[in-house]
Amino acid sequence: MIGQQPMARGWAVAAALSLAVHGAAAGAFLWRPALPWQEPAPAPAQIQVSALPLPTLAPETEVLRPITAPVPPEPDTETEPTLAPAVPQGASPVLTSNALPTGREAAPPQPEPQPEAGAETGPDADPRLVALFQRIRSQLTAPCLLALPALDAEGRIRLNLLAADDAQIPGLLRGLTQGLETGIDGQAVLLDRRQCPALAFARRDPRYPVFPLGINLQSQDVASGASLRGTISGGAGRQVTLLLIDDNGVTHDLRRFMVSAGGQIRFDLPIARDGAGRDTHQLLLAVATPARPASVSAGAGELAETFFERLAREVGPEALVGVSSVYVRAKS
Repeated sequence: MIGQQPMARGWAVAAALSLAVHGAAAGAFLWRPALPWQEPAPAPAQIQVSALPLPTLAPETEVLRPITAPVPPEPDTETEPTLAPAVPQGASPVLTSNALPTGREAAPPQPEPQPEAGAETGPDADPRLVALFQRIRSQLTAPCLLALPALDAEGRIRLNLLAADDAQIPGLLRGLTQGLETGIDGQAVLLDRRQCPALAFARRDPRYPVFPLGINLQSQDVASGASLRGTISGGAGRQVTLLLIDDNGVTHDLRRFMVSAGGQIRFDLPIARDGAGRDTHQLLLAVATPARPASVSAGAGELAETFFERLAREVGPEALVGVSSVYVRAKS
């Protein structure tokens, strides 16, 4: 009949199309291409945290022993006393007058003061040091100068002269050591001028150059990447703060590197130098106060000029101070 063939052909075409569609769907299901908008999410990055063990303090070899014993009283002389001019509050008499700040001219003799309860006392000062102390107080009157007398293992006197101008150091060392009865080994310690406010803060102590706190370093010459180790003495019964003022003038609080055990304060910190080496040293300054100064944590990371101005206002003149320096060699 007319019409049968076209219907058969239509069913055949429909069947072929159905097979093609189902075949394509099955192929797509099996193949499953990664479409751009269907990219699998990347695996989350893993953050590796290495917990560093607490530093183990090795037995230390004492290199220098800072002189912290009180200076013997000066002998009376028959010369006409020279009155020192008035000194602004917070300034050191050493910075403003060549006269020794003994105060003996303006006040009657007073009984010898007794040491504070719990304060550490050292042996009597070496008689060889008396003349040296007098010269330091009378000759080092310029700003940003500080002399640190110490004793080595053999009992010889060593004098570190801290200054920001290396041209004046040799002449100052000669003036301080020539003609003395005992030999003194002088060493220049070059600082950056941005570290000078820390020296001004330390020189406020009227006992200078005999600071009440002693900073004993295992070595004053440390390779970059090594550890700086030492102890702090003289701060019994007080909160001791240790600061490092680098040769860019930035102040660092070293509290987390300090350990107090057995009545002794020890510190062990990794120290490294970035970039090329310099001749300047890093400055260490210890401060002992009845309570930890709030300005230390608040001002850590600031330049020394700002940091020590705020610290001086907070702690006043009663703070005990100790000073040392270390040279950090750059990586070769």
